[in-house]
Amino acid sequence: MSAELGALVPAWDRLPASAPDRPRLRVEPLRRVELDELLIDDDDLPQLEGATVFWAWTDADGFAVRAVRIRDAVATPYRVRAARLVLRRPDPNLVRLLGIDPHDPPPTVRLQGDPRPMETPPRHLACLCRLTDAGRVHRAIEEGWRTVDALKRATGATFGECQGRRCVPGLAARLDRSPADPGGSITPRPPLVPVPASVLAAFAGDGGAEDGGPTEGLGLAAPRPAG
Repeated sequence: MSAELGALVPAWDRLPASAPDRPRLRVEPLRRVELDELLIDDDDLPQLEGATVFWAWTDADGFAVRAVRIRDAVATPYRVRAARLVLRRPDPNLVRLLGIDPHDPPPTVRLQGDPRPMETPPRHLACLCRLTDAGRVHRAIEEGWRTVDALKRATGATFGECQGRRCVPGLAARLDRSPADPGGSITPRPPLVPVPASVLAAFAGDGGAEDGGPTEGLGLAAPRPAG
């Protein structure tokens, strides 16, 4: 995929999964990079061959990022540390994952431009990835689910490849909330985009609880509706 075409493809479609009709993915050794300032454009790293970010967190030294570039069945994984971030066309999920207030970012973060425009689901659907029916969401609201995170667990919406980027605004609107409100968005959890398991394996043993990297499983028990 060319850089020009990649810029048009949403982040969750940039890392092709393995398939019977595709060559087996060859994963190169992990590359560790340290930068004073890291540019993330949407979810890509122009400084590192357009690698796509799928994991990020803050630590005492600044920011840690995990990313991968996949071209011609070759995956190049990156572990990046940076003192400062520039987020161009900032992905709202990445911003929330890092705990950044978009209205008052810290001195080490610069936000540039608006997020990538997203496709809007048709009225009869609440989630494009999972094809969740809008009626199912309305029934969940009537049953007492009052936040977007709660609707996510009650209906399965936002669990797809885009991880809520296309459907969270519509779910928030059905609750008369704004996606900027705490109850109008989901709690983002890594990986930010689907990643082949062989790529994740390349990061085994590379950081974790000792440096702020998440280590716990991502499964969550479904909560009960507010009484």
